[in-house]
Amino acid sequence: MNNCTTRAFEFLEGISPGSYAGLIRYTLERGGIVHSSPDCFCVAIPDEDDPHTVLILFQCSRLSALWRLAEMYRCQFTHVRFRRDFKNRYPERCVPIDKFLHKSSLAGRIS
Repeated sequence: MNNCTTRAFEFLEGISPGSYAGLIRYTLERGGIVHSSPDCFCVAIPDEDDPHTVLILFQCSRLSALWRLAEMYRCQFTHVRFRRDFKNRYPERCVPIDKFLHKSSLAGRIS
């Protein structure tokens, strides 16, 4: 099985050649976060309207890895907004980062 970074590359390049590098460049130009590891690929930028909110532009990860990443940035951001139109055409969703992290403990208790 491919790791998350490879899967993200293949998915984005399948949409449009060069989109993987373009999204990383876009993120870095806006002072964003590029996280690339075997269990989590995530690109996010500070929200232009609210610098305490981080907008996840794209992520491919195991939820546990995304929760660890959110925990790392918990002091910098109060809310996390998910852009969900790449794959499922869902509207964006914004949640307090503490509420998002609380779900990690719920998942641990269920499993």
